[in-house]
Amino acid sequence: MSGDYYKEWRAKAEVDYFPQLVILWLSTNSWYRSHYSEITSKRDRDFLNKLREDHSTRNKLFARFDKLLQVEGTKEHAELISNIEALSFSLVRAELLWDETQASSVITFENCVLTPKPNLTYGSLIVKPRAQGITISKTLKLTADKSLLFNGFLEIIYQIRCHLVHGQLEPKDENHEVVKQCYFMLHTLMRF
Repeated sequence: MSGDYYKEWRAKAEVDYFPQLVILWLSTNSWYRSHYSEITSKRDRDFLNKLREDHSTRNKLFARFDKLLQVEGTKEHAELISNIEALSFSLVRAELLWDETQASSVITFENCVLTPKPNLTYGSLIVKPRAQGITISKTLKLTADKSLLFNGFLEIIYQIRCHLVHGQLEPKDENHEVVKQCYFMLHTLMRF
């Protein structure tokens, strides 16, 4: 008996990025724990803070991010720019929160963690169209401060990872798109 199983097979072909991001984060976690072995606390936040502070060539994630932003005209640069735009759009649609107790703490490029706890501050990665910055699209221009951008993106990816791992992320399409874009960005940065 032959039939048209297009929908069934098409559904099975979809990639589920929820577990993929967790697995990719394990790789990242393993790398930074080994690479920054002088940090003895073994708390993720301490390693993240080290990545936020170290913008030298020792921090391979930052070095790769910085390089990809500089090498315009390459496939990887175009992928990163496209991913940044898609992440921005998906975050707005998903309406995820930095802090579930504060409805005003929506995760976006305009409301990004600039300084983590204990001196938690939020700010924007987006600049006005006429300001100096990195043009992502006709409607999105980001600060030219690559360290600030890297830190903001790292915080976003880590927060999404936390929501996912701690069971706080509803498995709906809008959230899946955010996870997918975080996966793509982290995957690109981990290719060092």
